[in-house]
Amino acid sequence: MFLSLEVRSYERENPNHHHHDHTQLVLPIHGRMEIDVDGRGGCIDQSLAALVTPGSVHSQLTNVDSRFLVLDCAPTTLETLQIGRLAQRIYVPIPPATRRLIEFAELIGNTQLSIAASQLGPLLLSSLSPDTCCLSDPMEQLIARLRANPGANWSNEVMAQVTNMSMSQLHQRFRQLFKMSPQAWLTDLRIQEAQRWLRGTSLPISEIALRAGFSDQASLTRTMQRVSATTPAVYRKAQKQSG
Repeated sequence: MFLSLEVRSYERENPNHHHHDHTQLVLPIHGRMEIDVDGRGGCIDQSLAALVTPGSVHSQLTNVDSRFLVLDCAPTTLETLQIGRLAQRIYVPIPPATRRLIEFAELIGNTQLSIAASQLGPLLLSSLSPDTCCLSDPMEQLIARLRANPGANWSNEVMAQVTNMSMSQLHQRFRQLFKMSPQAWLTDLRIQEAQRWLRGTSLPISEIALRAGFSDQASLTRTMQRVSATTPAVYRKAQKQSG
């Protein structure tokens, strides 16, 4: 079964419409991409992927520092994995399980990816299956996108736009579900994301802060001190000692 995985950066703009004979899944690692597939324009980021089926005419525009995990596979691969329904969609929400696989792929690099593609590729595709990630409620869709990409610029206005709610409706739903405001819930989620990176990687705290959605290391430190009475450095040291 033909299947390849590679971390890629694209030229800022490729206005030429082109197509290929294989299926391609584009999963953002950092940044975003404006992409047009068969006349359907959209923007993908760490919460949304693009699936380009064989023969689909497409073009894209990316940020200079954007990076993507690109999966190329044979046209029959989705049917072979019994997830043919995935091919009915162009823009596919990225659930948290898929996000973790993308992070793993980024960490191991392209050399190891070429070796692991036959195992990791089917896992990525299956984790995106409509049977496992299709959510009908707008609030569920928003929460899934927040969990998949807590570091994005999630203002209350953006959240309201995603759910097609007014600001008051958005606040009401968060109060009903979580007993807190949207931004308070997002802050807790970002702390959890930072703690996961602190536990599982040796990345600099400054980089972890940016990945988790904080403006800088100082902002992460202040927030962790306020919410959990510790600092990123102390938390990482304690986790290493307990492990």
